[in-house]
Formats: sequence, structure tokens, C-alpha cells
Amino acid sequence: MESVVLFVPYIASSSNTRQHWTARKREVDACHLIVRDAVRRAGLCRIEQPVDLAFTPRLGKGVRRRDTSNYSYSLKQLEDGLVAAGVLPDDRGEYVRRVVMEPPVVDRKAETGTWIEICEAQRDAAPLRAGDRPLASLES
Repeated sequence: MESVVLFVPYIASSSNTRQHWTARKREVDACHLIVRDAVRRAGLCRIEQPVDLAFTPRLGKGVRRRDTSNYSYSLKQLEDGLVAAGVLPDDRGEYVRRVVMEPPVVDRKAETGTWIEICEAQRDAAPLRAGDRPLASLES
């Protein structure tokens, strides 16, 4: 599989925003519909092999910048939307190996949304097992 890039005209509310659960559910449901529409327009098929996902928010006119990590809720909704749209079988570790959140791109003349890059996971990168401590060498 080669890399697939999909633009979804959606950015969720900030991870810092408090919402009633019904408002949050409406936001999630809307995201899933928008993702399904973007997937349909792009003609994406189901992907069975493990993938890496990279998300890059694009901020159009009038959209405020946030800390990069404050787009994390948007990332989760979009990832779940790919599952709901049937592109990914699930978002567990055996299907989604890595998730990368890139800092936003500011383009005040473009539509606000998120670029999603879906690429085949590196075969030589084994998943971490329980007890593995990859940053242990940094401790002193």
C-alpha cells in the first residue's frame, strides 16, 4: 500500500474545552458523518494491514491557533471516524501502530480542516511489550 492522504474539513473543539456529554456526542456524530463523506469522495477502500496515521490541522480564516496537543481530541474523533467509515477495521494497536500529530499549518485563504496521511506501518518496528521501557536509558 502506498501512502494515502485525505483532507477532512473538520477540527474538533479543543481538548481544554469542557462540554456536556450530549454536546460532545453531537460533535462526535457530526465528525463521523464528515469523515464518511470525505472517504466516499476520495474513493478509499478498507485497509486491512497495520498503518501509521499522521494528522496535520489546517487553520483557515478566523480559526485560532492552539497548542499542538490541544488538537488531540480532534485526532481521536477523526481516527474513530475512519473506523466508522469502514476504512480501518479497528483503532487498536494491531491496526494502528503509530499516531503522529503535526503542528497546524496556517493558511487563511484555505478551508479549515485536517489532513490525514495513512501509510503502511513499518514492518521492522516491533510493538512494545509489557515491561519494555524505551526511555529507560534517559533516566539517571
